[in-house]
Amino acid sequence: MVPRETPSPDDLQARLAVYADLVRRFATRLDLVSPSSLLTFEERHIGDSLKALPVIDGLPPGPAVDVGSGAGLPGIPLALARPDRPWTLVEPRSGRAAFLEEAVRTLGADVEVVCARVEDLGPSFGTFTVATARAVAAPDEAISLLSPLVGIHGTIVLWIGASAVRPPGSAEPVPGIVTIKPSSPKEMEGNG
Repeated sequence: MVPRETPSPDDLQARLAVYADLVRRFATRLDLVSPSSLLTFEERHIGDSLKALPVIDGLPPGPAVDVGSGAGLPGIPLALARPDRPWTLVEPRSGRAAFLEEAVRTLGADVEVVCARVEDLGPSFGTFTVATARAVAAPDEAISLLSPLVGIHGTIVLWIGASAVRPPGSAEPVPGIVTIKPSSPKEMEGNG
């Protein structure tokens, strides 16, 4: 298992390189990322995922969940960079969930993988301090999906495209990343 302390920059880069190699090895077979983005995977996907570190670091300690992890983005890079925060990756497609299990095992990361649709997770799944999503759904739909996972005390961290409209009540602490703190039961139902 990985130590629960922040890795050195060299250690983090080495582990991210192993992760990138895993993605490249399985990408075509499991449709993890588009073939055209494999050449720039580190910059386009890993770098984009790590843009959220200042946001994650500014949140209270506690567990994090990445919804629709797919190839493990942004969850695996963030979990490798911040192993002191427990991470759960939720992915509904069994092939991709199996890839995530293999990546977590290979990297020695203390990360739980759950193969399920987020809509099917009940209250017993628990609540998290932070829920992340990147390229899962339009911002309003993603907020509806993630709000039950953070309750009224957690924070949702979403990656949004340049042309996306920033959701009402959100902040954009980093360009392309918005944060939302659900504040009422109405918002938690996705009606806010």
